Amino acid sequence: MKPIEWLLTGDPVIQVLTNRYLQDKQVVHRNKGYIDEYFKLYDLKKRMWGDGIYSPKWISTHYTLMELKYMEVDPMNQVYQEAVINLMDHMWFTKGLVNKNRHQDMCVVAMILGLACYGKIQDPRVFEMVDYILKHQFRDGGWDCEWERSPKPKKSSLHTTISVLEAFFEYEKCEYDYRFAEIAKAIPKAWEFMLKKRLFRSVRTKQVINHDMISFHYPTRWKYDAFRALEYFQSIKLPMDIRMHEAIDVINEQMEKGYITKGKAYTGKIHFKLEEGKESRFNTLRALKILRFYDPLSYQKIINTDFEYE
Repeated sequence: MKPIEWLLTGDPVIQVLTNRYLQDKQVVHRNKGYIDEYFKLYDLKKRMWGDGIYSPKWISTHYTLMELKYMEVDPMNQVYQEAVINLMDHMWFTKGLVNKNRHQDMCVVAMILGLACYGKIQDPRVFEMVDYILKHQFRDGGWDCEWERSPKPKKSSLHTTISVLEAFFEYEKCEYDYRFAEIAKAIPKAWEFMLKKRLFRSVRTKQVINHDMISFHYPTRWKYDAFRALEYFQSIKLPMDIRMHEAIDVINEQMEKGYITKGKAYTGKIHFKLEEGKESRFNTLRALKILRFYDPLSYQKIINTDFEYE
């Protein structure tokens, strides 16, 4: 069976995303499959999942919304809309000040901003979050989650920086004009921050920062990996940069068997298993999206090859 045929035997979510990103088909998402299963677990009275806003991980409202967003739930769906508003009510107040000594973590703010912009939420708190993020960009071009801890960090975090970039991508798609020029100026600095590391290597030692960064994970949660970065770059259609090559080579090596594995699961509660066995349609789809844009010759070879799947 060829990879795209195999993907199209998966959950309706995978079918929609495969048709949209690998077949260029204009498909309407009916919120079926996994998305419908998440909706069944939503508490209508509390307007939340998992009986919590940010925790317990990974069944809380915040992380369930993150999964729904990646699955491209209809952003105008009533459940999505009210859950995002409830999330903002609990997580963004007094302009991010959590207590007299601390503001909300930068990575959390970035994820909330991305969720709100995906839902086209019209709320002044969206612009407050933009202010907060722009105010605390580091000199190296990125952002750090706990920028105000003591002693203050001197370098940015890849984990936080990718969340900010994804949020700004959603912000740009919504065509907000508030501080748009400043955002446009900040973004390339963050690209360079990641690319200088070749997406996963220390600039100083050239060593792999963390081997989890060269393994596929789905869902990614708040964590960074090189393929999340490449998927972001592919989504904004950033031209190939020579510093992407090593990470793309890793994808090609892993795709030799026709699929990407599920990878290591992050410890925590889950609503239900998304995929059984070792093969991951989500990660395979992610890999093929990246290769289609950045390495079309390898992509064509892979999609036209028959592989065995369990």
